[in-house]
Parts: sequence; C-alpha cells; structure tokens
Amino acid sequence: GQGALPAELRAAVRALVGDLDALFTALGLREESFAVGALSRVVAAELASYAPARNRRRAATNKASVVFVDRTLDLAGAVGHHGDNLAEKILSVLPKLPGHKTDVMVNMVELTALQTTDETCSIIAPGCLAQPNDPAAKALWESFMNLKQKEAVMEARRHLVEAASRENLPIKMSMGRVTPEQLSSYIQLFRNNLKALENHCGLLQLVLAMVQTLKHPQTSKWDNFLAFERLLLQ
Repeated sequence: GQGALPAELRAAVRALVGDLDALFTALGLREESFAVGALSRVVAAELASYAPARNRRRAATNKASVVFVDRTLDLAGAVGHHGDNLAEKILSVLPKLPGHKTDVMVNMVELTALQTTDETCSIIAPGCLAQPNDPAAKALWESFMNLKQKEAVMEARRHLVEAASRENLPIKMSMGRVTPEQLSSYIQLFRNNLKALENHCGLLQLVLAMVQTLKHPQTSKWDNFLAFERLLLQ
C-alpha cells in the first residue's frame, strides 16, 4: 500500500495520478484499470480512490481499459551489456583515442618489427576505428554493429583472406571456428609487405581492434555479466 512507500515516491505517485486524471478528463474517459506489478497496483489503486477521478468517471461517456505495467527491469537495460555486439565491446574495452569520445586506440605494434610486451608503448602511433576512405573497413565495421559476434568474426576472416589473395600473400584458408590467434597469423602476412600494408591499413586496424578486444580480460567479465543479466530477466 501507499503507506509502505517512501514519502518521495508517494508524492511522485500522486503527481502521476493527477496527470493521468487530467489526460483522461481531456479524453472524456471512464476507465477500468488493470495492473501488472507492485508499483502499478499502487498507481491503479491511487487513481481509483482519487476524488476528482471518481467524479470524472461518473460523468464521462467514453469507456476505456487502462493497463499499468511495471517496467523496473528497463533500468537494467540502460546499463546492460547488450550481448553479441562486437562494436559495443570494442568501444567499451579498448582505451579511448585522445580527444575523442567515440573512437579507440588500436595497438599497431603487431604490424611492425618492434618487439615489445608493453601494451602502453607509445612509439607506434595508434590505429582507430574511423576508416572513411576504406570501403572494406567500413563494411566490416557495419558487420561489427549489426551481426552476431560469431558471424562478425567470420566476416573479419573473409575480408582478410580476400585482401591477402588480392596481394598474392601466402594465406591458408581454414574452415571451422575462427580464433583471435588465427586472425593474428593472417595479419602477420601483411607485416613485411609495405604495399599490401598501405592498401589494406584500414581493414587491418579494425581486425586488430577486434583481436585485441577478444583477448582482453575484460571481455570474459563482460560475458559473465551478460549471462547473469539473462538469468535475471528470466
């Protein structure tokens, strides 16, 4: 009942009921209320006992059924980890590109002869996701946003194989599950061919971003959060 609600919430419910009554008055409605959820029952009960609403229902001619539905779990959606979307994972896991809010730094050391285990190495300029002049990279980014993760990873492999074939690089196409290690081995083929590297630099940056995201320890935590959210929703 309303007595169990905090004072702030009681005031909010009364304000909502007043607004609903004003709307129903403008529409000339005599409503029959139904509720799904605890807070919805409080709102429906408050509306049923609201004196101006009782007077309105006696005079109104238009009948209507009103269903109040609790949407509390929508709050979880606003801060959720929305599943199989590689673009969302990349943007959340990789460090932000300095001066940008919607792009990330891609570690490009893998495409060089530099040997270092320092992930914060600043000798090599970082790559990024924005590749407006590379049609293949743009198409791959679309797949990161629109396809399931498994399908997007397969698209990345397909793009790499096509690019390597055009450059006559000795790539061996393998079937089955695509792994970050497999994609890294494909990327290595471009490292010693400066012309191929220049021709497909945008595509390689996106695939590197994907590989680094899939290898990142935060990604496994992400998957655990997602599994928990699915259980919560069930």
